[in-house]
Formats: sequence, structure tokens, C-alpha cells
Amino acid sequence: MSKTESTEKKSSAARRIARSSLYLIPGYPLVKAATSMKDTVATGLQTITDQNRELAAQRRNPRSRTFNEALAMRSPEAMPLEAIERLCTRKKQFFMAVAFVSASFIFGSAIGHNYFGTLIGLLFTFFCLMFVLKFEHQLWQIETGRAAPDKPLGGYRQFFAQPGAFRRLFDPRLFS
Repeated sequence: MSKTESTEKKSSAARRIARSSLYLIPGYPLVKAATSMKDTVATGLQTITDQNRELAAQRRNPRSRTFNEALAMRSPEAMPLEAIERLCTRKKQFFMAVAFVSASFIFGSAIGHNYFGTLIGLLFTFFCLMFVLKFEHQLWQIETGRAAPDKPLGGYRQFFAQPGAFRRLFDPRLFS
């Protein structure tokens, strides 16, 4: 064993003892833990920011299609658009009726102080209203796609940006 190796062992042992003796100072472990957590959060935040930037660069709407492109990609044995419209309308009407019954259940549960029933009714009503939104959005896409076939089909944000979106959402389309 050479002289340099023995001095390195002594100095590394002295460093370890000095570093561990710092933990005897009141509050030092908390400061060290906070510093470590800050460094971890900073690097994690930087990673998330980088991934967000990469995803935003990739997200130039590769799935966004025009109405004509969507029609061209359909298989020959696919349902006609009129049948899809009828099906979406019927499903929307069904889920609106179920949401109304569930809302009645919420009202009865609230009057009877059945809070668990009220919670279940609220959750089920929101679940039904999500389906109502889905089917109305599909109907809206078909209607706007026919009006402007070369524009990209709109998402939920564009749907709600239209004036009268909520009125349209709760319209049962009984006479159309």
C-alpha cells in the first residue's frame, strides 16, 4: 500500500465523520432535506417542461381531419351518415331521459336527507350528461362538416365556442 492511498483513506474517513457530524446540528437535517427536495423538484420540473415542449411540437394535430378526409377513410360497408345521425339522436334522447330520472332521484334523496343517494344520483347524472355531450358533439361535427367539408372537424373546445352550445346540448331534438 502506497503512502497516497493511506492518506486518501484517512482524508475520506475524516470527510465522512465531518459530514455526519453536521447532522448533529439542530435543524441541519431539515435544511439538507429541503435542499435535496428543491433540487429534485427542479430537475423533475425541467424534465416535465422538456417533455411538454416535445409533445407540443409533435401535436400539430396529426389526427385532425377534414370532413372529406373522414368520409374518404370510411369503409364501404360503413353505416350511412343519416343512420349515424338517427342513432346519435336516439342515444342522446335516451341518456337525456335517464339523466332526468336520475335528477328526480337526486331531488327525492335530498328531500329525504339521503346524502349517499344524492351523491350516487349526482355521479350518475354527470355520467349520463357526458354521453349526451358525446352524441351531440358527433351530431355537430356531421352538421358542420357538411356545411364546410374542407375545414378540419372541430373538437369540444370549438363546440363550446359556438353561440348557443348549451341550448343545443340540452335540445332533445324531438321534432327534427
